[in-house]
Amino acid sequence: MGRVSDWLRRKVRDPLLAELRQGATPESVAAAVSVSLAIAINPIIGTTTVGCIIAGRLFRLNHVVMQIINHVSYPIQILLIVPFVRLGETVTGSRHLHLTPQAIIDEFNRSFGDFMEKFWMAYVHGIIGWLIVVPAAAWILNFFLRWTFRRLMNKNPA
Repeated sequence: MGRVSDWLRRKVRDPLLAELRQGATPESVAAAVSVSLAIAINPIIGTTTVGCIIAGRLFRLNHVVMQIINHVSYPIQILLIVPFVRLGETVTGSRHLHLTPQAIIDEFNRSFGDFMEKFWMAYVHGIIGWLIVVPAAAWILNFFLRWTFRRLMNKNPA
């Protein structure tokens, strides 16, 4: 576990603290982290970087913070795809699609057209599940991070 915690410290905590020390407010860093995490865990792979850039421009958020969070969140995005799809299927009353890594790989290798025909509703269900969970989770995370970053600034004045 030492390697993971060292990596997280170097790649996440230290850059976030550097942004705070360089004048970013705890509120702006918290907003950038919560918005970028919300975008980074959406179930459509390949859309997060552009989504973070657009949100950063629209809401004037810190792009450095957003891209740090976006890139370190990729494993979380992969882990949450199936739960988001299952939640979307449950909410819409759809039958559960057989989603195993092997089934997805086999179908993709067989025919991209058939893959898209078979799995496009999984994307729709995933987005529905994501839309149900993420707004409230991002709002709660934002309040927690504001408190955390304020405390960090008080402990570590520049």
